[in-house]
Amino acid sequence: MKKMILLLLLLTVSESAYCQQMYDRAGALIGRYEGGKFYNQAGSYEGYIDSQRFYDRSGAYLGYENDGRIYDRSGSYGGYGADGRYYDRTGSLLGYISGENIYDRSGALIGRTRNVPSNIAALVFLYRIYNLR
Repeated sequence: MKKMILLLLLLTVSESAYCQQMYDRAGALIGRYEGGKFYNQAGSYEGYIDSQRFYDRSGAYLGYENDGRIYDRSGSYGGYGADGRYYDRTGSLLGYISGENIYDRSGALIGRTRNVPSNIAALVFLYRIYNLR
């Protein structure tokens, strides 16, 4: 019985990791987000998020998010997101997310995700905090 529970747990964990993937506009895998951590397409660790603070692979602080607003490592305002639309520091539209699709400001598809929260997808595709491509 213990072996069965362990096997079920392992299958569930690997399935959830598989389901949090990010793809470019052509459908090629660019990386995944799992348990607050980012991995590139080869599976190499790229960084993490902890308590809405962003860090790179070596643990260097990159910035943070507070109430939908993005700030860089020096605390400078970088933009915000509202209702699936994401803006830069001047209020210009960077792009938007609809379902699992990510679009640039002109409406061109730039990527897709599978079960990745929109704010995380925005950090990768629109704010380029994590360059997985």
